[in-house]
Amino acid sequence: MKRFIAIDIFRGLCIFYMTFGHMVYWGVSNANFWLYEIIWNYGAPIGGGGFLLVSGMSASLSYRNRVNKAKISGDTRLKKIRNEYLLRALIIFLISIIWNFIGTLYMNLPGIWLWFVIQTISISLIIAWPLFKVSKFLRLIICFVSWIGNEWIFLWLSPYYGQKNVFGILFYTLYNTPEQNVILAYFPFLLLGTVIGDIFFEAGLNQEPNKQDSFLKEKLIRPSVIGGLILIIFGVLFRFPDFSNKETFSSHMFIVGIELILISTLTYLKDIKKIHFNKSYRLFEYYSFYSFTIFLAHNLLYFLFQPRLNFLEIWLYIVPIMVLWTLLFRFIYKKWGKYASLKFLISKSAVYISDKIELIHTPEDQIALIKEN
Repeated sequence: MKRFIAIDIFRGLCIFYMTFGHMVYWGVSNANFWLYEIIWNYGAPIGGGGFLLVSGMSASLSYRNRVNKAKISGDTRLKKIRNEYLLRALIIFLISIIWNFIGTLYMNLPGIWLWFVIQTISISLIIAWPLFKVSKFLRLIICFVSWIGNEWIFLWLSPYYGQKNVFGILFYTLYNTPEQNVILAYFPFLLLGTVIGDIFFEAGLNQEPNKQDSFLKEKLIRPSVIGGLILIIFGVLFRFPDFSNKETFSSHMFIVGIELILISTLTYLKDIKKIHFNKSYRLFEYYSFYSFTIFLAHNLLYFLFQPRLNFLEIWLYIVPIMVLWTLLFRFIYKKWGKYASLKFLISKSAVYISDKIELIHTPEDQIALIKEN
């Protein structure tokens, strides 16, 4: 199956941007906080929403490829594929809870149930699993129902904030830290990513490059550009100027529109026209390859900053740190490769645990397989 470079660049761009954005947040003074608000709000399409979108693409491609290989080889153990998928999601969820706990201890965060992006990704992956079996169109409908429903549910539950009753607990579950990537607002990004991932997978099944390119243009690029422009215009005009506030429905539509156009543009340039920008791509390749590793590790940079820099001084800190940070992961990439990737280690752990579960619950199958070999 062909590897689509556009997905790697988009993922790398998201992680690069989140690293950069967080450093601005940590270092800029209160008087200059407007700089962070401009960078973060208007760059939201390649922030948490973008990371969820590309996570959905990767999850879909991985799942479809594994099912396809299983069918070709005659190995119909789809239960094993399911177990590995869900175990990966649960391991990520466990990491997110540990991470939230550490953040609560050292950064005065409001509890271990925080809708930081890794918690949202893990739960979104679990929710998305049964939806792989429904049509792409139905998944798109679920996305918009969730975005719209989130607005109404938040307004309905907000009066119960802090109350010790069913509605207060429900508000806490769905909207603790509402400025973060709350599940009802950001799960649709991952689900939309599974739709795009399915299109990439179907394109990859075409062995002839011309047919593959035509398929991508017809099924991905044209609909995404047209739909993206409509969503951008709607997001800007619906509740102006709230399209820059990532907590609002307007911003979600604006963000999705930008993301659709961006992934379509990257696909056209890198996977259809095959325009090469080798040096710039290598930069994002490291951030893509170590996306989860960098997302967690870059928080260590928090301790290098004091929130007292103005909008000019901040660049004197961020630029050299970003250069050194990138060179560090370039060195790690050449020295250890995939073995320094948390994504790879999580995947291997999920496979190992799944094999152990299968061995426990189906010993007769394992014995038969050993005798056969």
